[in-house]
Amino acid sequence: MFKEKTFLNFITYAPLVVIPLFFLVVTLLSYQIYLQNFESSISNLREDILNSEKKAVEDKVANLTDIIIHKKAEIKEKLTETVQRRVQTAHAIAENIYNEYKETKSETEIKKMIHIALETFVWNDGESFIWIVDYDGIFHLAPKYLRHLEGSSIINFQDANGRYIIQEEIALAKENGEGFLWDTFTKPNEDSKKQYEQVAFIKAFGHYNWYFGSGEYLNTAAKKMDKELYSLINTVDNMGQNYVFLLNSKGNLLVHKYFPQFVGEDKNITDTLVTDTARNVMDALKDKDKVGHVYNFYNRATNKIDKKYSFIQKIPNTDWIIGSGFFFSEIEDKLAKQEVSMYETYSSESQYIFYIAMFIIVLALIFSYYVSQMVKNSFLKYNEKINDKTTQLEELNSSLEQKVVERTAELSKVKDNFKKLATTDELTSMHNRYSIMNILSSEVSRCNRYKTPLSLIMYDVDFFKNVNDTYGHDVGDSVLASLSSLVMKNLRDVDIVGRYGGEEFLIILPNTILENAKQYAERLRKEVEAYSFETVGNLTISMGVVEIEPSENMNEIFKRVDNLLYASKNSGRNRISF
Repeated sequence: MFKEKTFLNFITYAPLVVIPLFFLVVTLLSYQIYLQNFESSISNLREDILNSEKKAVEDKVANLTDIIIHKKAEIKEKLTETVQRRVQTAHAIAENIYNEYKETKSETEIKKMIHIALETFVWNDGESFIWIVDYDGIFHLAPKYLRHLEGSSIINFQDANGRYIIQEEIALAKENGEGFLWDTFTKPNEDSKKQYEQVAFIKAFGHYNWYFGSGEYLNTAAKKMDKELYSLINTVDNMGQNYVFLLNSKGNLLVHKYFPQFVGEDKNITDTLVTDTARNVMDALKDKDKVGHVYNFYNRATNKIDKKYSFIQKIPNTDWIIGSGFFFSEIEDKLAKQEVSMYETYSSESQYIFYIAMFIIVLALIFSYYVSQMVKNSFLKYNEKINDKTTQLEELNSSLEQKVVERTAELSKVKDNFKKLATTDELTSMHNRYSIMNILSSEVSRCNRYKTPLSLIMYDVDFFKNVNDTYGHDVGDSVLASLSSLVMKNLRDVDIVGRYGGEEFLIILPNTILENAKQYAERLRKEVEAYSFETVGNLTISMGVVEIEPSENMNEIFKRVDNLLYASKNSGRNRISF
């Protein structure tokens, strides 16, 4: 009897000790695992922030490098457009004078009127001008610094390469009526023995055996483009946290927001920190095209010399070096802020875990009490009661898991929204430039890996500047939004379209050969041409279409489609080039 009573007491009170103790041990072990994971996250945080900052400055430098390369490549194309437009304008003026006075004035008087009308056509401080030469090589209209040659023959003029340029111009005027030549010529206010490369455009007049011409010097246009690029870099620089610096191979600072007094090729820099750093950067590159480099430099935020990381890169086909970076003290600041945030989260979650643990232990005590009472009252009902309590615990656990799932879904939705904002053009709801170029890179890699076809379409709204100038930018934005809706409505599910910039758009057509891409482009061109846009009426688009070639990379196929787009624009617009 005594043994039975002892056994009964044991099975009655044992659950009151064993079960809560079990839950307490499980809770402590779970908390220990959570604490270890938290400490591991803290230790990895510095490396994550550092790698993130490195990636940010590398992307910034890479994007600016791509922009500079693209802008530099446009110089000759813009020069040819400029000189052709000037000559055509001068030709039209002369033609109007001739047609208006041919019946009432003498040839000498008409020539004099044309001379007077065009002698003021001067650009770039007298570097560029309109000239008139006849087929015998007689100079009829010359700029001021060559005015002494008017009326004399320059048919035997030779440029720095020994070419008889005037004879080539005469032959071109006779055979084709107009055309371009690349040659060398002297500059006003420069050494008369030195000649500079220029592009010239000439056009036959059709009367008096004259032809008109004009030219632009390549180095003058390059200097203008450099100034535009300096301004562009400064603009981009002001948008970001990490400033950009630009220098040339001689160590001259070209862009630096914090040392404007040293910017310029003609500046005598006496600051040893600046000169030593420039030399350090160039030494770090040496035979490399780009490199991440650590050095000491002045930190304006702390007013002292700090350790700095910069990503520096040579810009191809130039003597420029571009870079951007961050101070390691900035990483420490970010780390400290995120650690504070993580510790706050840790403290909050620890309290939550404690309350949950206490709640579970209390439940365990209650459960243990009922178990012991059931054991005392009836061994036969023991298993059934245990199952009931087990069900209660499972429901509680399921409820907690559901809360975790719901919270995870909310966080995922927020993440997706941020991702969409970072990759979507706000006006057109298409991919933005960053997103579409990343997708293009992936599609080109996939195409080269699996040998599948891939086509691109690049299109541009014709005379879109006139829309903005005439109706305002609000109407221009509305036109772009309507056009984008029209384009996206005609896409397949696998096609991707993005706004490359301004009124230029890029369509990626996976698994599509050139012929099918041309058919799609032509259908789209006609639909746009027939569409009536609100306020402005009908508009047209010019397009370039390409199919990827074997082993062609992203830059190569993009350059081809970009060139074809400009070919469409230069050949009359509202057409497709392929």
